[in-house]
Amino acid sequence: MGYLSERLRETGCYADSCTYEVLLASLAEPVQYTVGLESSATSPGDTLSPCDYLISWKLPAPSGLSEGFSAYFDGSHFRFRDKRLQEYHAGEDAEPFAPGGNLSRGVQSQAQFTDLLPQFIGARFAEMERDTSYIYNIVADTIVAGRMSTIVEGVRRVNGFDGAEYLYVFDAATLNPLRIELENNPGQIGEQSIVVNYTGNCADFGDCRLTLDRLVARKGEAFEKYRESTFSLESLPGRPLPEISAPTTTGERYFHARGASFAAPTIVAVVDASVGTTPDVVEAVRSAVSALPMQVDVIWAFVNHRADDVDAVMPRPMPGESLLMHAGGVARDCGIGNLTPVLVFADAMGVVQDFIAGYNRDLRSLVIEKASLCGL
Repeated sequence: MGYLSERLRETGCYADSCTYEVLLASLAEPVQYTVGLESSATSPGDTLSPCDYLISWKLPAPSGLSEGFSAYFDGSHFRFRDKRLQEYHAGEDAEPFAPGGNLSRGVQSQAQFTDLLPQFIGARFAEMERDTSYIYNIVADTIVAGRMSTIVEGVRRVNGFDGAEYLYVFDAATLNPLRIELENNPGQIGEQSIVVNYTGNCADFGDCRLTLDRLVARKGEAFEKYRESTFSLESLPGRPLPEISAPTTTGERYFHARGASFAAPTIVAVVDASVGTTPDVVEAVRSAVSALPMQVDVIWAFVNHRADDVDAVMPRPMPGESLLMHAGGVARDCGIGNLTPVLVFADAMGVVQDFIAGYNRDLRSLVIEKASLCGL
């Protein structure tokens, strides 16, 4: 078991999909998920998880298709379901990752379907090897469904009773998982059967590292519509301003590449026309810019989709201003989520220097202060 556990935990870039079927004694039909699995080695020194991962799942329901995802990398965990995006960052608060010092109870370990990843299976086998209640047998190089396989099967026996039965089937050459069968509380009222069938068609990778930029690119709608945290916004100062691409209210397209320079220090104002304080934000920013001794440009990035809604607040841009709409992607890439207004201050080199989140009565003086520092 030790060799098998080690091999599984050392799995590098991995990607596969599977069906996850759950049958309860109280249900006439099984519940079946479709699950996408991706994992890779964690960063050096990361002890919070056996691997970095992105798990995407779908579940047909009477009301329509339910879907979500969970991800872990670099000390950060994200999970999305029921139109809610939650995120946890060990750098801000390590407790959710190891409640009471127990990593196995952490959010990164308890996320749905992590136990289907080879690295987590390997960690599980290591625990089973240390726990005498697990009785198992390993059969190498046997044929299962026409494929050379390695099998792990057994029971968990406590006080003379079998509380669980399990079967794991792996490809004999790669040790990638092919099938899992679990019987919990066999023969009891609460009996539960789980059958996992992997497609077994693992993808080839170049660079399989998971980063925040890659996750946002893959799951953009969740981050754009449902993100509540401003963690990424708070980490933006000192970094290049993310790419800005959005239509103008006159039907053109505004584009500014990530890290590209500006003609002058620039304020990116992410605003929503439906928020009552937005006219006050416009007035405060314009008044502050007119009082500055140097040129400062403003990009008004409205998240609204209709030009009429934007025009009701700002009919036309002033010199030095760009007026954008449908700018949810700008908010997403800056880590703003659904919080508006947010003002991001970038210097002429395109590097973020500071930001202001929310409206307050001192906004004019704050804009003057922060914009002045961008011109130094």
